[in-house]
Amino acid sequence: MRQFDFYEFTGILVPGAAALAGVLMLVPGLMPVSAVKDFSIGGFGLLVVLAYVAGHLVQAVGNLAEWLWWKAWGGMPTDWVRKNPTCLLAESQAAVLPKAIAEQLKLPEVDLRATSREQWYSITRQISAAVDAAGRGSRIQTLNGNYGLNRGLVAALVVVLVVAMIATPADWAVLGGMGVAIGLALARMHRFGKHQARELFVQFLQLPAREQPSEKKV
Repeated sequence: MRQFDFYEFTGILVPGAAALAGVLMLVPGLMPVSAVKDFSIGGFGLLVVLAYVAGHLVQAVGNLAEWLWWKAWGGMPTDWVRKNPTCLLAESQAAVLPKAIAEQLKLPEVDLRATSREQWYSITRQISAAVDAAGRGSRIQTLNGNYGLNRGLVAALVVVLVVAMIATPADWAVLGGMGVAIGLALARMHRFGKHQARELFVQFLQLPAREQPSEKKV
């Protein structure tokens, strides 16, 4: 297998492994302990594959949790700028953002408050592409990986909590601990989501001005 990139490791593989570990601890009969001890190098590869598959499956729960969480906050952090630019940026930064979009992306100057959510989503994707093309996206990718990690942990913990409610419904210490862990993961997901959105716009505003094509003389 090719090497996993940072996001695949933090956002998919780690949450998948966490979900598998939690479920196996609650329902040990699903996989005998001797089977884990006897795993060879190839067996370890199988565990990685199982964790990767489980990570993709639990991310379906993560996507739902993400949608519900940010809906309660009025949309994703990148969408906050459309409604209230100063919630992520300073007033001076928010004032020049429409001009930077026009200059860097060759788009008409946008009215942030009048732009629809669907239109703004496409514009932010182009902003992200421009930052990546300029080689300024490394910190954003790190923040995105940590955001995906915590979103995945929320999903994995929710899955394990459901299994715990079935396997050990009377163990309130386990159920309460899982609830606290989900809350902490949500708080971290929220924090990294805000940092990622702010970093995206700050790096975009830092892009050098694009050179205008010189007019040919007749």
